[in-house]
Amino acid sequence: MARPKANIDWEKVNEYLKAQCDGVSIAGLLGICPDTLYRSCQEIHKIGFAEYSAKKKVEGVELLKAKQYQVAMEGDRTMLVWLGKQYAGQKDKIENEHQGAIKINVEYKERNDGNITEAAR
Repeated sequence: MARPKANIDWEKVNEYLKAQCDGVSIAGLLGICPDTLYRSCQEIHKIGFAEYSAKKKVEGVELLKAKQYQVAMEGDRTMLVWLGKQYAGQKDKIENEHQGAIKINVEYKERNDGNITEAAR
């Protein structure tokens, strides 16, 4: 007698994938063998789990970006600053670059013991 076919909740799988979970972890959460998840994906969605997973993970990242943008546009200053740094190349620190010669004056003075030491720069 064969084992009963696993009933996989693909809505849950999709949410886990969007949250960047991997197949082994998802299978563990569902109480099934990873191979069962991978075979079911091929049977139901007609593509391998790696390709299916990649598509859903991209969706999750894009949804996250959209939510961050929404939060920023609703006035969250921290999110506005963070997104500005991530996507607009903004920085907290302004770096000044000096071009040209720098003149340094060094003065040496003799000590009481006759040795010469650097006194000032």
